[in-house]
Amino acid sequence: MALAGAVLLTLAVPHASAQAADHLLVTVLDDAGVPVSGLTRNDFMVRRGDAEIELVSVDPAPSTVQVVAIFEGLAVPQRHLTAGLSTFIGSLDEDSVVDMQSVDDELDAAIVQAIDDLVARDAPRPVILMLGQASEIAPSDFQSSQVRGRRRARDLTGDIDHLVAQLVEHGILFYGLSAAQIPLTNFARLAQSTGGAFRILNEPAELGETVEAIGRELGAQYLLVVSPPASAELPEVTVTLRGGSTVRVGRLRAAER
Repeated sequence: MALAGAVLLTLAVPHASAQAADHLLVTVLDDAGVPVSGLTRNDFMVRRGDAEIELVSVDPAPSTVQVVAIFEGLAVPQRHLTAGLSTFIGSLDEDSVVDMQSVDDELDAAIVQAIDDLVARDAPRPVILMLGQASEIAPSDFQSSQVRGRRRARDLTGDIDHLVAQLVEHGILFYGLSAAQIPLTNFARLAQSTGGAFRILNEPAELGETVEAIGRELGAQYLLVVSPPASAELPEVTVTLRGGSTVRVGRLRAAER
């Protein structure tokens, strides 16, 4: 895949300047989890509290993304992991880029490094895909154990507020996958705060179809320009769609506005 150049996106803003508007990156899925394409301005409503916000424009988001995929502690056989990554790359447009990053230290440090890399590259449509979860050595009482324990999953620790703020500031979508059947609320918070998603796999074979669904989602998102400018809290976006829908909202990074 070729390295994508910066995407220059010009949004028509007839009633508000770029400084007086909020730029939202919106994902719309139908009740089967399939991205919904072809929506127009008339299909969306944006509210903050009880007040409706003016929706200035709706456009398809650029489909080219730059992804940093982080590996740590995913209990998936190598064949599923290799096949899953190939499937994910194939689900993106041909100009998108996927970089691999292994974890050598604490996982929050790896996420910070991925953020720094994406910001330094001025990456268009930056995305972090976390394959796995934080893990630690569980103590063992068996003297014969060479590592005196085994690895077990745990939730992300560290300064979660800072990670959320960094991801939101730079418009980085966070997606995460884990094979651990335990609640991982801090991972879920990173995803929810940015407009991404966090999913727990029921079995390793689900990896390929799950990352493929994420790839399709990244290629079918919307850019919404709304006025007046937003507070730190994201507004609520609803869609008129027969059969129900899931709507996730993030912000477009400042450099792409």
